[in-house]
Amino acid sequence: MRNIYKIIIIAAVFIISVFLLLLIIRPAIVRSGRHLASIAEEEERNSRLNSELDSYMEDMDKYYINNAEYQKLAMEFPEKDDTLILTNELYEIAGHTGVEIESLSFSEEPIEKKEIRNTPAKEVSIDIVLEGSYYETLNFLNTIEIMPRIIKTEDIIMQTPTDDHNSLLTFISARTYFVNEYYRN
Repeated sequence: MRNIYKIIIIAAVFIISVFLLLLIIRPAIVRSGRHLASIAEEEERNSRLNSELDSYMEDMDKYYINNAEYQKLAMEFPEKDDTLILTNELYEIAGHTGVEIESLSFSEEPIEKKEIRNTPAKEVSIDIVLEGSYYETLNFLNTIEIMPRIIKTEDIIMQTPTDDHNSLLTFISARTYFVNEYYRN
């Protein structure tokens, strides 16, 4: 009979210890289940926010690309008739190429009143008289050609002002364009 008591005591200790373990472990398992569910929710939220952030980053990249294109086009075709900036650019180019600008004049081509709202661009004629060697003048013209601003060279007349053939007097007629602020499409 002693064996039966021992088995009963061992079974009772085993049942009590399983009961105590369940009493202690079960809340931890429930809490960890809640934590796992919370972690899964946070991972889902994090994934959603990351995809939203990626979308915003793509939009920001598109904005910067479009803004750069706009800035480039604004240089080619300025919105305001700012001939002072163009004058400074031409004198700066002349300084770098070694020619001397003798005169520089701008004249805006008039637009008829009835056409002013239908014409998107104003034409401005540029007359430049400069003095320099042939290669300096050629360098000046090549630099104007690669400017970001739209400038269309129409006439070039070169002559020697004196018997010194190292210096040329060059007359340049060109056109540039500005946005017509009265244009309505």
